[in-house]
Amino acid sequence: MAFGIRTGRQRAIDALNAASEVVETAVGPVEYALRGDAPYVVIFHGTPQSHHASFIGEPMEAAGFGTITPSRPGFLRTPLETGPSFEEQADAVAALLDALEVGQVAGYAISGGGPSGIQFAARHPDRVRALILEVAITQRYEPEVSDLMVKVSMSSFVQWLSSVIMKRFPRVGVAQFLAMESTLEAMDRARVVDDILADPEKMAVLENLIVQSPPMDLLRAGFDNDLKRFREIDQLPLDQVRCPTLLAYGTHDGDVPFSHAENAAQGIPNAELFAVENGWHLLALSDGDGAYLEAEIDFLREHLVR
Repeated sequence: MAFGIRTGRQRAIDALNAASEVVETAVGPVEYALRGDAPYVVIFHGTPQSHHASFIGEPMEAAGFGTITPSRPGFLRTPLETGPSFEEQADAVAALLDALEVGQVAGYAISGGGPSGIQFAARHPDRVRALILEVAITQRYEPEVSDLMVKVSMSSFVQWLSSVIMKRFPRVGVAQFLAMESTLEAMDRARVVDDILADPEKMAVLENLIVQSPPMDLLRAGFDNDLKRFREIDQLPLDQVRCPTLLAYGTHDGDVPFSHAENAAQGIPNAELFAVENGWHLLALSDGDGAYLEAEIDFLREHLVR
């Protein structure tokens, strides 16, 4: 059995590496996945994730946009030394675009990718035509559980166990995930669970996030670094973001509270807020029939395509 687990792990790592490249930039090595052609949207993935999160950009690719998804420093094959701070992570993306000879892009920052996406727009305004912040961290953030609980919940064992539960007992897995990631009442949660289980496309999203997630030990350095720096945020340079900005947030997010949307709406000049009523941390699985996604695509068509 141990040999089978090791073999499965190596297959997963081989598949991850086959889907990405590592380029030496002016600030250090950066791993990235590139899909489609220009104009490009740069995906600032959440915590803990990696270039594997490029699947989130599939609707944008279907609409004619290419995506570039760097593994942020500390995740998979981008070493933490390339850019531990959010400012340095923003500079690493700019250096990656230089190496790829890509000019202007749109930024698409999700959840824990919010601070580096905001820094990118503020520090490199000549590279950013538009910015989307989706359920993104925009101010000091600290999980409402103990450090020990965070470490246990993000351990390799719990990752494996969650994957097994999702595959063998999907109703239990979906219900547990929704309970953690939303503030919906029990009746609404039950309704949303039924909706997800009945929709193969929505189940595929959870499959990608939970079952197909990269091995946790290869994400650990970035995860620990993110949590440390989220707690240390004093004030992100929201007022220095001058590009058109769309904020997409759920009103019942149990991970990144809606106050992060309100903070960004107040701090970023002329930011547009799209609030998903009863939406939670995965807007793609929330109520609303994907209206937020239509708004994001329309936003990109208006500001990225000339």
